Amino acid sequence: MEEQYRVQAIEVIKQILHELHKENFTGVFSCVDESKITDMDLLSECVQGTLELNDFSGIDEYGVPCNFAPPYEFKQLNFYEYKNGSGFSAEYQMTSDSTLVDLVLQVEFLYSENGLKSVFLGVDPQ
Repeated sequence: MEEQYRVQAIEVIKQILHELHKENFTGVFSCVDESKITDMDLLSECVQGTLELNDFSGIDEYGVPCNFAPPYEFKQLNFYEYKNGSGFSAEYQMTSDSTLVDLVLQVEFLYSENGLKSVFLGVDPQ
């Protein structure tokens, strides 16, 4: 994957996480070109329910360090290139208060004539 696409993808992920941090779930639509999720109320229930169930305050912004006890090597953002060359997907392990939350942000990026097309796939409970 070219570095310019990686940088663009990270910027989209930052914007989505910012909206989730603010609990502005419909704001996610403005961060991407397309969304596979149409029911943001269901997304809100999933995210808020997971946070409340585990006594977390809210989703952290992008780049907040994840603290482990004991510390170990961890990659919070992973990219997966499609074998057919059409693009790649990204998964970001979400945190709250620098602690892993059992939620993974999933976004797809497809190559187009205009650069990258971003598609919000959802937030997957783990």
